[in-house]
Amino acid sequence: MGDLNGHHLWWQGPLPSTARISYRCQMIAYWLEDNNFHLQNEPAISTNHPKNGGRPFTIDLCFSQGSTTQSILMLVVDHNTTSDHSAKVSMALSLPTVTIPVARRPCWHRANWETLDSQIQSAKMDLLQLHGKDDTLHAVTIITHLIHQAGDEAVPVKTPWKTDTPWWNHSLMLAKQSVKRANQCAHLQPTVMNLNHSQCKRSKWSTMVQNTKTA
Repeated sequence: MGDLNGHHLWWQGPLPSTARISYRCQMIAYWLEDNNFHLQNEPAISTNHPKNGGRPFTIDLCFSQGSTTQSILMLVVDHNTTSDHSAKVSMALSLPTVTIPVARRPCWHRANWETLDSQIQSAKMDLLQLHGKDDTLHAVTIITHLIHQAGDEAVPVKTPWKTDTPWWNHSLMLAKQSVKRANQCAHLQPTVMNLNHSQCKRSKWSTMVQNTKTA
């Protein structure tokens, strides 16, 4: 985290057509991508507001690498400071691995409505003998329980879909984001360097996917 003092499409967002990205800044961006750094800033959110009234820039940046990336929940940019640079506070939280139970998904188009009706009718509730709010609330509670119980018996559960990409992981997600950034940069500024970099990223991405699938 710090003042990189460099301008690039990755963090600055779309630049004016007259703007030029320096060679050194381009090399820094390539190095960050090649070493799997992840930008925590929201692109195009300015962090430097020159006191002379000049155009604001995004140059105060926060990058993360490795497992730390998955622990960072947000990055806050505070514009209410006395400096021309916005103060930034990162918040990270490591969460334990929790197994989330698969939600029950009823398959309504295969429901046995006769069974459902039979289950509810078997309770033989007399709804004509209700007196006051308490009796009504009690009856509603019982009916709700009956509907859920009858639904469990009359409505089958959908078989959970198996994921089509069990090989997908966090590294592939970061690599895919890197490919998108390189493609965008090559599209907006189609220099030989940017085009070659975009092609290199796509090739690296394809190799990573193949290796992960066959691992």
